[in-house]
Amino acid sequence: MSRRYWPALDGLRSVAVLIVLAAHAGVPYPRSGGVGVDLFFVLSGFLITGILSGEASATGRISLRDFYARRFLRLAPALVMVCAGVLFAAVIVGDPLPLGQVGVALTYTANWARALFDYDLGALDHCWSLAIEEQYYLVWPLVVWGLERSVKGDFRKGWILVGFALLTAVYRFAMVGTYSAERIYFGLDTHLDGLVLGSALSYFVRAARGDRGRLERFAGVLSYGLVPMAIAGLLAIMHLLTWEYPWMGRLGFFLVAGAGMVLVADLVWSPLSWLAPMLSVAPAVYLGRISYGLYLYHFPIYRGVERGLPDAPFPVALGVKLALTLLVAALSFHLFEVRFLRLKRRFERSEGQATAETSATAARANPASSLES
Repeated sequence: MSRRYWPALDGLRSVAVLIVLAAHAGVPYPRSGGVGVDLFFVLSGFLITGILSGEASATGRISLRDFYARRFLRLAPALVMVCAGVLFAAVIVGDPLPLGQVGVALTYTANWARALFDYDLGALDHCWSLAIEEQYYLVWPLVVWGLERSVKGDFRKGWILVGFALLTAVYRFAMVGTYSAERIYFGLDTHLDGLVLGSALSYFVRAARGDRGRLERFAGVLSYGLVPMAIAGLLAIMHLLTWEYPWMGRLGFFLVAGAGMVLVADLVWSPLSWLAPMLSVAPAVYLGRISYGLYLYHFPIYRGVERGLPDAPFPVALGVKLALTLLVAALSFHLFEVRFLRLKRRFERSEGQATAETSATAARANPASSLES
């Protein structure tokens, strides 16, 4: 990948995290934050696959050590901070220490704890999505390496991944009605749509780069046809459905991921995009940069505000929740997380890898992707 940075992707990330923050705060709309999480998954798949395939193309290899070191430096520090804060809060208020919940969060098994045992994660309940991404990271470098070695042509690689996403959707469809909504929503095997379709898009964008004729023919359809349809579909799903609904498992997750794929394609590919300038404004880009912290810190903060201000009017409680979340996330990013992000450069050992990394993440300091990276 060329040395590119798309500020609009940070803007899309800000939209995704605001959907989650609003839903968890109890506002009437959106009904569920799941759409925001799935947008994060699409971004993760797109950016991570771009990094890995760029490294493989430039160097002929993928360094697992470097990849996992970068992910650790991005993900672990803030997560440890959140878990420490939850333990400290329990001591202060005299609650039992939530050691089991912290252990599940730190080992990135929260999704399976919810899927298989309906385990109550308390103030760390939102860590299920981080677990899905981390489990994806464990296997995805090997998948990309296999594609790079055995499949010629980026369009073909992309379509193979689309086919795999369709298979997972069919597999999940067959499970609806037999398995619980928790098993279907929180399981890695049943919630791969966004990650895989985002990964497929990375190959499509790379294949189409330089094909100006294809770009000009498709840009209008993408920006003025598919993008409005995608936005309308996401708005409708956020109004009508939550993750517990059977039709989310049957079709909704795939449709949300597909809509996210359309939006990301428009932002990084279409010269006619009207959405990219809107999402590239400075406040949106900034919120996207600190979105990992916003996501991580918001749920414990919300729980604390609800406990500390049980009788506060809803607008007051909402304002306190959002203000504290923004403050803590900003302080964490600038005073704590960036120290570890700078260390990631030690694990970008080749020019090709550095180029790929910059292309996917430069200047956003949210290295590699979404909720996490």
